[in-house]
Amino acid sequence: MPLLYEPAGRAREYSPLALNIYSSCDHFCTYCFVKTMPFYKGSATPVPKANIVEKLEKELSKTQITKQVLLSFLSDPYCTAESNYCITYQVLKLLNKHNVPVAILTKGGSRCLRDLDLFKQFHNIKVGATLTFDNDRDSFAWEPGAALPLDRIGALRILHGEGITTWASFEPVIEPAQSLNLIKQTLPFIDQYKLGKWNHDPRADLIDWSSYVAQAVKILRDNGKQFYVKEDLRKYAHGLTPEESDMDYMSLTSQYIPETQISLF
Repeated sequence: MPLLYEPAGRAREYSPLALNIYSSCDHFCTYCFVKTMPFYKGSATPVPKANIVEKLEKELSKTQITKQVLLSFLSDPYCTAESNYCITYQVLKLLNKHNVPVAILTKGGSRCLRDLDLFKQFHNIKVGATLTFDNDRDSFAWEPGAALPLDRIGALRILHGEGITTWASFEPVIEPAQSLNLIKQTLPFIDQYKLGKWNHDPRADLIDWSSYVAQAVKILRDNGKQFYVKEDLRKYAHGLTPEESDMDYMSLTSQYIPETQISLF
């Protein structure tokens, strides 16, 4: 199986391509969809995929990747294990060497800042965080191993100040009022927003999704922000533009394509 792959289902709404660096995650989010998948082993100690750097080098030497690659779906590129392995750093160096457009999504907060100098070397990269709660109590209860809200927000603020394109994923939305508050708080330093809902839990049926998405869309439009509404939430929305309903609207593409290479994606 290749390391780079096209996500399926809801995951495809985030990126045309993806790469999972670690075997699992140590953020222990109670709402994590990965736990529902047949292959999930429940490991509390993430390890990098075997020989991932060497295997990725071989893949990239054979295929020119011009579409955005997301790090990651089934793990977090800045889980706490990255502090020991530093594999994400090595993977990013390879992706940059081969001019691959990269989108990073992490709940690791300021852990990603150790690679800030490398981010600046990319022609095409954006770094984002999943934002769920606006207070430490709820965050620790639902996602005890992840960075706390202010840490994630602080990292995005620094990245934006350093000229890195920033984005945020609002999925799952467990407390709509908190999500709306986070959207308002982050408007000065987040460039793009992905809006989803809460799945895999019957409690989500109690939420007024029509009210939530209407308020979120108004805030983002009023502030001139780029955003995408995922399909599960979109059925509660009205009057979205084609861009706001286009899952690839904000995806990055390669701007520097060597003529001697042929894209297979």
